[in-house]
Amino acid sequence: MTARKSALELALQGTARSDRAPAKVKQDKEYSFPRCPRHIKGQAKSVWQDVAKEMDKYQVITGADKALLEQYCQLMSQFRARPEEFTASLHAQLKGLANDLYLTPASRTKLSFEEPDPADELNKKYGL
Repeated sequence: MTARKSALELALQGTARSDRAPAKVKQDKEYSFPRCPRHIKGQAKSVWQDVAKEMDKYQVITGADKALLEQYCQLMSQFRARPEEFTASLHAQLKGLANDLYLTPASRTKLSFEEPDPADELNKKYGL
């Protein structure tokens, strides 16, 4: 008679069976910072290039963040051009966008570059 496996062992084993096709995982191509859209010009394009130069090493800004990055670049270029006309509301928007894009030191501390251990995740989930 075979010994029963624990819940943790079953979870680690997974549900792979010979009659099921292996999961097809789309291989991501190498990371690249999103390209600057054509409609962004002047000071905003300069901001985009500055952000790209600094944030490329973190590899966290993707094409999904492009709209946020566009908005950030427009606001930052407006701030650089006319800081005296920059309202508190615009400053709060700029700060929020910077946090969302991990452009502030405080937001970058929240980044995790380590791969979590599946056994630890299962232990937390099932309390084993």
